[in-house]
Amino acid sequence: MSTTRLTPRGGTIFWGAVLLLIAIVAGMTALLGSWSWTSAVWLVIAFGGLMVLAAVVGAIARALTPAQRDAD
Repeated sequence: MSTTRLTPRGGTIFWGAVLLLIAIVAGMTALLGSWSWTSAVWLVIAFGGLMVLAAVVGAIARALTPAQRDAD
C-alpha cells in the first residue's frame, strides 16, 4: 500500500488568508476605534512577510521529511 503526500489547496489557503486579514482589520478597528490607510498598508506588508515566512518553514519541513517508499 502506498501513501501519497497531499498537496495544499491554493484556493483554500488564499481565501483563509483573506478572511484572516479582514478579521485582523475588524479587530484593530474595534480596538483602536479608527482605522488609517497607513496602518492598512503596514498590516498588509506584515501579513505578506508572515506568509513568506510560513512558506519557508514549510519548504524546510518538506525537505527534512524523509520520503516514504513502498514496502513492496
